Amino acid sequence: MATFSLNSVTVNFVKYLLFFFSIIIFSAYTCIAEINIFKIKNKIHVLDLHGKRFFLNKETKIKSGDYLTTREKPASIIFEDNTQICFHSNSSLKILKIKDKINIEFIKGKILFSVSKKSQKYYNLYFLSYNVDNVKDNIILTKKNNIEVINFKKDLTIFNKNNTKKINLPSFSVVELSNSGKVFNKNKLFEIKKFSKKLLEHCTIKLPKINKSEDKRFKLQYGCISQNGNLICGNKYK
Repeated sequence: MATFSLNSVTVNFVKYLLFFFSIIIFSAYTCIAEINIFKIKNKIHVLDLHGKRFFLNKETKIKSGDYLTTREKPASIIFEDNTQICFHSNSSLKILKIKDKINIEFIKGKILFSVSKKSQKYYNLYFLSYNVDNVKDNIILTKKNNIEVINFKKDLTIFNKNNTKKINLPSFSVVELSNSGKVFNKNKLFEIKKFSKKLLEHCTIKLPKINKSEDKRFKLQYGCISQNGNLICGNKYK
């Protein structure tokens, strides 16, 4: 008849138990996702997932669930991949998720997202009932009653979770969106001063020189139309 030592069984069980818990702890540690900061300008208030409040600094690791807010002064953050977020005063956002994709929700105010061309990270933006996936250039978001989206060099596709219809925003253009999905004032972007006003100086974006007379919507063209049986000719805006 085979006999076993109780002590040896107990020791082996404890070893396996310790090994099992070490795997769990190691896996949990390696799954923690954070954003490293390269530079900060001015105060940014943080409210984390556990209700802790503090000021953001270069040693802070931005985590999923963090609210980032400015008060009376504008501010900016530059991440380690050189992506920059510029805050107007009294503006805020929430970090929804940081893993293979970084999901950011715009809450209020005015914010410039400037994603570095060399970044290997995948940034998604959420606002009202809309989202923009894989941002690759500069976008300004402004929120009052509605949302204004200002797009720069790359064409942009905006999705509405309540509507299958996509909103296509070409380069150097601006659109105003309501929470219900209604689109207002989709226009070419000819000046940026009013949108970048009160952002920090290094957050300003220079537009290429665009001559309104060269835009087809502003060209005067000679033409004729039939009206009440008469032919009426003259210059008109195309």
